[in-house]
Parts: sequence; structure tokens; C-alpha cells
Amino acid sequence: MESSREVYSNSYLKLYEDKLDLNGNEKVYLRGKRRDYSTIVPFVSQNEILTIRSYRHLVDSVQIEVPSGYIEQGESPEQAAIRELEEETGYEAKRMVPVGKYTLDYSMFEQTGNVFAAYDLVQEGKTNFGSMEKIELAIKPIKEIKELLFNGTILNAASIVALYRALDYHNRSSAEHKVAVDDDLKK
Repeated sequence: MESSREVYSNSYLKLYEDKLDLNGNEKVYLRGKRRDYSTIVPFVSQNEILTIRSYRHLVDSVQIEVPSGYIEQGESPEQAAIRELEEETGYEAKRMVPVGKYTLDYSMFEQTGNVFAAYDLVQEGKTNFGSMEKIELAIKPIKEIKELLFNGTILNAASIVALYRALDYHNRSSAEHKVAVDDDLKK
């Protein structure tokens, strides 16, 4: 990179114009940097997930999602997951399991999404919605979540990635638990 300059900034997004030398050709590249975030898939039971229904301005509709939010200054991804789960649902998780991280668009944006599966939920606190949030809670069977994913009803990419990652983890850990129990029963 030959040079980089910030061309726009606010608390959610910074835009940079980078000048690159690609085989002797100067290329101007627009790059965005967004705050990292955590997305949580809260398992209410072995077969149910706590979801949120949230109005989203850009698609002018209420969408089915899982809790998600930006990591605040000085927070770890797990601390943000714990905070966001409580703020958006009023629930606390006794067990928060990291199940992966990803980037939505590494061709233009720097941003990491962190995915957590939340277990052993306890309704402790009260919700604390942000000024742009209007959220309703809904407990959905995993079978229905899979149908919503397969038929394209769930549009939010962070929720889609988180649900697939957390469901994979959940299925693998359930299968491992079943094998361990079966082995114990054979003894």
C-alpha cells in the first residue's frame, strides 16, 4: 500500500481510501472498518432456540434473528455476548460457548463476527433496548429454525451464520454426550 487516508468516520464506521500499486498500476481502493460484534444463539432446551423479532429499517419489515451486538471498548467478544443476550432478551446464560468467528465481506470491510452458543438460560434481568431497537421474543423449535433458514425467511447474515455454526456445535455436542451416556450404560 502506498498510502491510506480516512475519508469518513462515525462511531460505527470508518471509510478509508487506500492507494495500491498493483504490478505498476495505481489502484484506489475504498475500505471500510466496522466495529466487531458478537452473535448469540440461545438454546432454551435441547430442541428450542430463543429468537428475537426485530424491525429492520433497511428492509422495512420485522425480521427473525438471534441476539447480536457490537463489542464495546475494553470488552472481550464473550463479555459482549453476555451483555447483548441480557440486554436484548433479559436472559443470562450459565454457559456461553464460543463456536467460531467469521467476516461478512473481507473484500471491502474489516469486521469480525464472533459466534456463541448459550446454554442453561435463566431469566434474570430486564431488557435494555437501544434507541433503534424494538424487539419481541419468540421460542422456536430447532426444526422450525432449520425450515426458516432453508426457505430464506431469515435474512440477517449474522443470524444465518450464527445459527448454522451453533446448530452444528449443538448437534455434535449432543451426539458426543449420547455416546458417552451409552458407553456409561454399557459398563
